[in-house]
Amino acid sequence: MKNILSSASKLVFLLLTVTACMGFFIGLLEAKDFMVLAGMTFTFYFSNKGETGGIVPFAGK
Repeated sequence: MKNILSSASKLVFLLLTVTACMGFFIGLLEAKDFMVLAGMTFTFYFSNKGETGGIVPFAGK
């Protein structure tokens, strides 16, 4: 749990995922909007590797 709270990208990813799922199940978010939001979130999280080869390592993940 400490690992998640120390990383901003993991925390935002987790909160956005939980919020989108809750909105979908409650009925506030339509299926088409949920798929777009989930796709954008997962794509950003898993494709954003940060700057490779730099002096300062990427602190997001």
